[in-house]
Amino acid sequence: MLDSLKAWQIRIVVVGWVTYASYYFGRVNLSTAIPEIKTNLLLTSQQLGLLGTGFFLTYAIGQMFSGYLGDRISPRRLVFAGMLLSGLMNLLFAATNSWTVMFVAWTLNGASQSTGWAPVIKVLSNWHRPDQRRKVAGIFATSYVAGNAVTWTLTGWIIVYSGWRAAFWIPAFIMWAMALVWFMLVRDDPAQVGLDEQSSASASHKIPNILHNLKRFWPLAVAAVTSGFILFSLVIWLPTYLVENLAASSGAAASLSSVLPIAGVLGTIAVSWLISGHFAGRELHFGAALYSCASLLLAFFPFVGTSVISSLVILILCGGILYGAATIITTIVPMLMSRKHETSTIAGFIDFAFNVGAGMAGVVIGTVLDRHSWAVVFFALAGGGVITGCFLFGFSKWEKKLERSECKTACLPVTS
Repeated sequence: MLDSLKAWQIRIVVVGWVTYASYYFGRVNLSTAIPEIKTNLLLTSQQLGLLGTGFFLTYAIGQMFSGYLGDRISPRRLVFAGMLLSGLMNLLFAATNSWTVMFVAWTLNGASQSTGWAPVIKVLSNWHRPDQRRKVAGIFATSYVAGNAVTWTLTGWIIVYSGWRAAFWIPAFIMWAMALVWFMLVRDDPAQVGLDEQSSASASHKIPNILHNLKRFWPLAVAAVTSGFILFSLVIWLPTYLVENLAASSGAAASLSSVLPIAGVLGTIAVSWLISGHFAGRELHFGAALYSCASLLLAFFPFVGTSVISSLVILILCGGILYGAATIITTIVPMLMSRKHETSTIAGFIDFAFNVGAGMAGVVIGTVLDRHSWAVVFFALAGGGVITGCFLFGFSKWEKKLERSECKTACLPVTS
């Protein structure tokens, strides 16, 4: 039975990793297509930013519902349905020249894409013991970073050879294929394949409501908002920055931009390794220090001018730091909270906050660019890093205060 459980655990991690990475084919493909859409359809930066804002706001709200549903219905079926619908919205987006139809399609795509994160984390937690989850969280967190990098590179060159619309058609079929693989190979928990039910964290329980989560996690939620704003400002607008400031083609800009998430894979692995060892139990303090470093790099970025090498060096460092630090907020903390049987709900709540910030990045940065310079953008992102670090540090104090308060009212003592 142990060998069988181990084989299933490996399968769940691998398929879960590839599945969530595949979501990104139908999400960040917009970033690489923005320069071509802007030129061909004569849209403003603000209009293009609103596409991203519509997506991330419905994605954020959807996270709340998906997190809630992931603890109540089959996360396997939820992911399957979401990927099918996301592919359909990508096809609709590519089939029109109307900004209004594009906005509606991409906004609905945000809701579709929200079915991925929290339910997949729920499945991973169901299949792994608490002592395994910190390591699993680190491995899984590289999925969205790798998905981002591959999507940017692939769709960038698809645009060069086949036009921007193909960068939405092809990802749609990739997601549909992966949805089928997920549905066929994954099960929600060990009990569904006759293995030890105690290995699962899906026991009957009462899930706290949104107000409970807001009361407990509000400092972390604020950090998640600013973290999402910083990271996705770069994800959405970096290819455009490279086209406008380094005179790169759409394909070259996409390839150069991919160094951000590629470095993020390495950064996520490094952060996960450090947290599993030296910084175990001090994840939040470590995250605060990382955002302080990112702030310094972002503030310096405007001064490198048109130097490609200097820009790439800073992007590599920022990618490693920002993706690695975001892993602490969006993945490691929710999985560690699964001892309270809240995995999907908490993951959905934190990712909701993270993507509120991501949604703001589209329209806020687009509006700033229509009125100011890229230097103003990077200084604002640097300030966001300082705010994120402060609230992460504050959450570490807040959580300890709440735990002491709960210990006084708990029926059983809390053991270390």
